[in-house]
Amino acid sequence: MRKFLGSIALVAVLVSVPALADAQRRAASAGGAKHEFGVDIGVAYVKPDQISGGIVIGTPVDVRVGLVTAKKMMWEPRFQLFFSTVGGSTFYQFNPGVNVLFANTPGGHRRGMYFTVGGGLALGDLGGGSGTAFSANGGVGWRKPYGSGAWRYELFVQYDSESLELLQPSTISIGGRIGISLWH
Repeated sequence: MRKFLGSIALVAVLVSVPALADAQRRAASAGGAKHEFGVDIGVAYVKPDQISGGIVIGTPVDVRVGLVTAKKMMWEPRFQLFFSTVGGSTFYQFNPGVNVLFANTPGGHRRGMYFTVGGGLALGDLGGGSGTAFSANGGVGWRKPYGSGAWRYELFVQYDSESLELLQPSTISIGGRIGISLWH
C-alpha cells in the first residue's frame, strides 16, 4: 500500500511540473510574480531530549508557497505530511507552518541571501489518540537563479516541543535543505 501511495504521489508531481514551469514562464514574461512555489529535500542532525541523536533525511521536507512582495519581507506558508505504518500501527502527522523571509540582497526574493524565522504545529494521530506539538525555526538561505526559476539552499535550526499524546520528546534539529523555486 505504501509503495502504491508513493507511486501515485510521484506521478502527480511529474505530471504537474511541466504545468508549473509553463505558468512560471508566462508570469515572468507578464511582469512580477505573486507567488513562489517550491519543494525541498533535506538532511538534519536530530537530537531528542534524553535520547541519542542521529541523522534524518527527508524528501520532501516541505512544500512552500511564498507570497511575494516588492518589499524585503515575504510570508511563506509551509506544509508537511507524514504517513507511517512501521511496526504494524498507522501514524499520520500534518505539519502546517508559516515563515517570514527577509531578503538581504538587492536581488530581492528571486536571488541572493535571505534570513528566515517561523513556527508551526505538528498535528498527529497515532490511531488510539491524537495530539499537537509546536515548533520554532530559524535559518539563512540563498537563491541561485536557474532558467526562469531558482535553486534554493538553506541552513536551519528547529526546536520541536514535547507532546505526550504523540509520544514525542522535545527535539532540536540542525540541518540543511535544497530545493527549487518556481514563480507564478
